[in-house]
Amino acid sequence: MKQKILILLLLPFVFVKTGLAQTKSLGRITAGPMLGYSTHTECAVWVQTIGVDETTIQYKILGSNAEWQSSNSLNFSAGKNIPQSNKFYLTHLEMGKTYEYQILLDGVLQKFPYPLQFKTQELWEWRKSAPDFSFLAGSCLYINDSAYDRPGVPYGKSTDILNSMANTPADFMLWLGDNVYMREADYSSVSGMERRYLHTRSEPKLQLLLAKMNHYAIWDDHDYGDNDANKTFEHKLTSHNLFSEYWANRSNNYLYEDGIYYSFKHSDAEFFMLDDRWFRDESYLNEQFISKTQLGAKQLDWLKNKLAHSKAVFKFVCVGGQFLNEHTNKESFNLYKKERQEIIQFIVDQKISGVVFLTGDRHHTELLKNDAVTATLGYPLYDLTSSSITAGSSSVVGSDEEKNPMRVPNTLVAENNFCRIKISGKKKGERQIEMSCYDAKGMVKWGYVIKESDLKAKR
Repeated sequence: MKQKILILLLLPFVFVKTGLAQTKSLGRITAGPMLGYSTHTECAVWVQTIGVDETTIQYKILGSNAEWQSSNSLNFSAGKNIPQSNKFYLTHLEMGKTYEYQILLDGVLQKFPYPLQFKTQELWEWRKSAPDFSFLAGSCLYINDSAYDRPGVPYGKSTDILNSMANTPADFMLWLGDNVYMREADYSSVSGMERRYLHTRSEPKLQLLLAKMNHYAIWDDHDYGDNDANKTFEHKLTSHNLFSEYWANRSNNYLYEDGIYYSFKHSDAEFFMLDDRWFRDESYLNEQFISKTQLGAKQLDWLKNKLAHSKAVFKFVCVGGQFLNEHTNKESFNLYKKERQEIIQFIVDQKISGVVFLTGDRHHTELLKNDAVTATLGYPLYDLTSSSITAGSSSVVGSDEEKNPMRVPNTLVAENNFCRIKISGKKKGERQIEMSCYDAKGMVKWGYVIKESDLKAKR
């Protein structure tokens, strides 16, 4: 991260507790560790420190007698008390193994109240059935900060939900946007934006979740810029820098002209993580008079080719705003109808099986279903919106949209929640998606199963 944070802005964070035991090191960990992407032979680990000259990660296969392998990160700004985000790319790992790791600050071992472990993916292709796995999905994490929040009842609700998420078994977490909420005093300056990312990531109850599973993220308007921000946001380069600095996604080679979209695979599923802000034309431009885009020509071309090329059983298209909803005037693909139809028509024309949309933003959770495409595609398209984690509830209840005919019955949840998606099945052809929605206490609100055979395109 470009070191532009003013020391005065950092003072409130110097003594933030993260649930870590005290050590003799003069420096300390301000946030993390967080597990980033994981492949067959690599895993990324992110940790933020302050007042540290050298951060070291040591790792080995869990329970083995092998010597610790080490990866180091030097901080040349330690004396300035500037937080340093360290990303470790652990390579040449063994496939399908569980590793343990430890963190040293200037040679002093740090202690945590929970184990530090990560897993590499198994090489199952041509050998066995695809491994079962599960992941969490959610959006809209608002951490209260009274000096910067609007007057009145706090917009952010209890962060206890983060403990419920951490204690829900899963291999990784999908952050579907608004993972940070920048306020008016934040997005007016670079230092303000930097401060907001630092404040959110330092939330004590977030730390266990960051350590327990791998994390993949996309952004939406509130962690990109101002409300409903588009390609004209004046500090978009800073947004790009901060997103790249605080997340350890599989693709970290983002080019400024390309935004932050990427893809990754896990078992027999592939995830297409889209950027709905970098190329976005103003949402409320009238499509009758102007051609507008949310994804941009280059990203749209990338998505089409990636979908057509994918051999995954399930293809999850992940984007910050709702995709299928035809009964809303809120920010969504319903304000970009031509682009939405172009994507759907491509899926139909290319006979692509197994496509499911995962979205955020709306401050309520629901499963939408487009049955209209079944006649041409061979199966209905689904859009699971998962929102919000801690931000205020949606106003959909009591509105006309509460009766949305596209919604699968009994899937509307307008309180803080998150979702878990489990992929299972003994062999190809018998795989299935099991979706579950959990409330803040970790209690199941609803469940829904989609079989692999339910998502087969016509041939």
